Amino acid sequence: MKIGFSTFTMQGGKSGVATYIRELLRVLQLEDCENQYDLLMARDEENLIGLTNPNFGKTLYPPFINRPLVNLAWHNLRLPQKKYDVLHIPSYRRIPLVKHTRVVATVHDLAAFSVEAKYGRARMVFNRQIVPSMIRRADHVIAVSHHTKKDLVRRIGYPEEQISVVYSGINHELFRPIPKDEARRKLAQLHGLEKPFFIYVSRLEYPAKNHIRLIEAFERFKLENDSAHQLVFAGANWHGADRIRARAAESPVKGDIVFLGFAPVQSLPLLYSGCDLMVYPSLFEGFGFPIIEALACGAPVACSNTSSMKELAADLLPTFDPASSDEIFQQMEEVISKGWNAEMRARGMEYAHMFNWRNTAQHVLGVYRSVR
Repeated sequence: MKIGFSTFTMQGGKSGVATYIRELLRVLQLEDCENQYDLLMARDEENLIGLTNPNFGKTLYPPFINRPLVNLAWHNLRLPQKKYDVLHIPSYRRIPLVKHTRVVATVHDLAAFSVEAKYGRARMVFNRQIVPSMIRRADHVIAVSHHTKKDLVRRIGYPEEQISVVYSGINHELFRPIPKDEARRKLAQLHGLEKPFFIYVSRLEYPAKNHIRLIEAFERFKLENDSAHQLVFAGANWHGADRIRARAAESPVKGDIVFLGFAPVQSLPLLYSGCDLMVYPSLFEGFGFPIIEALACGAPVACSNTSSMKELAADLLPTFDPASSDEIFQQMEEVISKGWNAEMRARGMEYAHMFNWRNTAQHVLGVYRSVR
């Protein structure tokens, strides 16, 4: 079977979709020695995916094809669909409306339908008015959570029997516990973090990632407790980042709000292992990699009780209403005051091990075979 795989939504490797593409292809190369793969890539992103299997090759295109409108047109007008038995589009915004082969699409979330002003006006219109028709063109959809599957049926009218829920994994060779003292020592050297801290790993996106309510909760925590804690944001600037930074700059505890920018993946296990709490107050997520990554590193985690985050939290994690800074504060205070005991840590790590890319890759291969 000849499989085409479009990688054009990696955004320089700084997004959850990029993690999905990179890790899925890494493990598919370990698991599949039967099929032939053609990875369609922009030349300036070639180094984001290494090749370890001779059945995998790359077709490189000029970097300008990565521009959103150009890329959208290219997927519909120039993508060589007929070369492939199956074409995998790992971001639903690039599914071709004119289809010449069997198409598998991954849908990570339908956040634009649930979060007002998730994107700018033009992108919101595109996501709400055009994207549903694109998704309905796919022969089979991989949903990364049961919540996303329900959204696909309810909001898009996509046939339930043509949806497979396949959870993403995490790289357990990378995300594993580091002794807290060692992690803190390295974080002081690498990032200047010398105080106890809360961490939020997410791109700086307003309003969807909800940084401002977390800042409000942190202010209350600092004002009501004699605490040296800092609030650390690890993530690249995105839509609305200026709003978040401006709010932090006027905070009475601004000296303890730290913006690390995009954190290289090697720093994440240190941040998770060294933190006192990984708090994840996003308004909406299709999956939420940092929740599982942090648990795998033995970190305490509290997250929103909405969308797939409630699904991932199950009966294991404390949750809160992300629209309430008071509830976020209460969970921060409770975790710090009561601690995260050895049993909770062990349960979290055991739970995180259920999410592995080998399982994901095997299920994705099953989807390829079924649509072929």
